[in-house]
Amino acid sequence: MISTARIDSLFSSTLFQQADYDGLSSSALGRGIDLYMKQDYAGAAKEFKQSIALSPYSAYSSQAYDYLATAYLNQNKVTDAIATYKQAIKQNPSNDTAHLNLGNTYFRDSRFQEAEAEYTQAVRINPASAANRYALGMAYLAAEKLSQAEAQFKRVIQITPRDANGYDALGQAQRKLGRYDDAVVQFKKAIAIDKKNADAYLDLGYTYADMGRIDDAQQQAGVLAKLDAGKANNLQSYIEQTSAPKLLSTFSANGFPLGSGQATLLSTMDESLSAPGASKSYTISFMFNKDMDLSSVQNPWNWQIRRATNQDPGGAYNLGLSVPPTEILAPSAPYRVTYDADLKLAEITFKITQNWEGTGTIDPSHLIFKFRGIDAYGKAMDPAADEYGGVSTII
Repeated sequence: MISTARIDSLFSSTLFQQADYDGLSSSALGRGIDLYMKQDYAGAAKEFKQSIALSPYSAYSSQAYDYLATAYLNQNKVTDAIATYKQAIKQNPSNDTAHLNLGNTYFRDSRFQEAEAEYTQAVRINPASAANRYALGMAYLAAEKLSQAEAQFKRVIQITPRDANGYDALGQAQRKLGRYDDAVVQFKKAIAIDKKNADAYLDLGYTYADMGRIDDAQQQAGVLAKLDAGKANNLQSYIEQTSAPKLLSTFSANGFPLGSGQATLLSTMDESLSAPGASKSYTISFMFNKDMDLSSVQNPWNWQIRRATNQDPGGAYNLGLSVPPTEILAPSAPYRVTYDADLKLAEITFKITQNWEGTGTIDPSHLIFKFRGIDAYGKAMDPAADEYGGVSTII
């Protein structure tokens, strides 16, 4: 029979050995962190694995697992990092941080469904963690589960009401839901908390562009230019895509008298038009404010030429008076259109024909030229700037 003294001796020896292993584990963890800070990730990983092996159930193992997985990620060893987080969870199933970090690894690898599952577990284990709920909300956002994302971000704000990121994320969900006014409120709250939050300015600019408030979107781009040039460029690109195209200016390179008024004799427009039945082709150039769809611009049937009416800003054709019998009829559309994408310049060509008496007249200033096509991103023309008249200019 083993004496009580012998049992106490063995127990004390076991405790001493475990404490010794814990100390060695701590030392290995410290060496690993030093190597990690020096960016020797391979060397650090060896020390972290040794720390875990020496004392897998100690207080140091959780930290060692986390550092080991991060060291693997810094070496682009994603599979090894995932395996490390899974082992940490196996050792301690209630470790919500391990679930969160595994979810983050899946999320970075665009494995959103697996990320969502890990974030859900993290929230189940620790529902009071704003980080857990924020991550789950972002997974819902990626999966277009927008109402569920909105609910998580509202909880984040309840837990951390002075954190700008929660408001920004809530605004993102509401923007995707098409509730732009609500989203604007959230982005402004984020900015009020953190005036250097570039993401909030970017998201606010995106939302203004979605709403057609291009001037407001441009204002956010101006702020971003001082905070984050890359995000400012992203917003400018989005504004370019979402804003409706406009006609900026027009001119005639071969003499069509856009500013001439009623009863303009064709014979005074060009000497060749003095002869009865003579025709002359005129070209008018139109400049757009953004890149346009080539086939749309060059389709003559997307262009319309018509006489102005009393509803047009510049007044009616022939000042609203009866059209005299000498008045010639302009074509309803050009017969040829070319487009210079570098200059964003369309040239429409149409034909004017003298009457058989040689007395033809026209009111060029009250002809309306309209384009009904799309830009390079499929956006229709801005109805406030899709026409040109000689008197009213861009309408």
